[in-house]
Amino acid sequence: MTTLLVRPAEVRAADLGHTVVLLHARTGTVRALLGSQREAFLALDATGTWAPGTEAEALAASLSSAGFLHPAQPGQVPAPIVDIPETDASWGTQEAPGALPVRGPLSPAWAPIAACALAAVLLVRTTGRRARGFSRMLRLVRIAAGVARRPACDTQVVAVLHCVRVIGGVSPFRTACLEETVAAMLALAVTGRRAGWCHGIAADPIRLHAWLSLDGCPVGEPASTLRFTPLIQLPEPDPARGRDRAAKGDNS
Repeated sequence: MTTLLVRPAEVRAADLGHTVVLLHARTGTVRALLGSQREAFLALDATGTWAPGTEAEALAASLSSAGFLHPAQPGQVPAPIVDIPETDASWGTQEAPGALPVRGPLSPAWAPIAACALAAVLLVRTTGRRARGFSRMLRLVRIAAGVARRPACDTQVVAVLHCVRVIGGVSPFRTACLEETVAAMLALAVTGRRAGWCHGIAADPIRLHAWLSLDGCPVGEPASTLRFTPLIQLPEPDPARGRDRAAKGDNS
């Protein structure tokens, strides 16, 4: 008798139509499943079982060893697979600007806070097991979102992101969208403000990106960020609030 397998809560799945992408939120590991592996995974994810001697059996063993699947607990149901909407081909033009962006002056109010926040992020990222670096980044975001109560305005988010990006650009350490957005969340939290933090996926080509949002809209980002679908959102959306808003809209 085979053991029922299920995706743990920290594993997010996105179906791009031709490929299923798995993101492990604890380790930051990504796995892409194409063709027959995609079909096998969708069946495995829906049922938790597989036929012996099939491709699904080998896939189940591989995903289990990598932490993308584990034995099911009573009543455990995996998170829904996120369907990524089809987009028009960009041929990479939206991801390859013809010139470097113009860097304006830094905000004297935000620059010192942004520098300290970025230093803290880089320290946390490099301290501890490398495989858990992504998880430590998420923990920082949760802390920042938990201590800050006032929503930030778009000008504040843009200003702090600008400071973080300029400072990160001259830093000897690697800084990309993950480190920049986490540092911006920390800088905002120091002043009691918060934004939404998103980590998502887009196709054409398949890529991951982290960004900040206000009321669900990306802030301080190029228009191409709208092509990304969130896989992780912090603070997590409140389903009850969404239902209440929908109900109010129906009654209006």
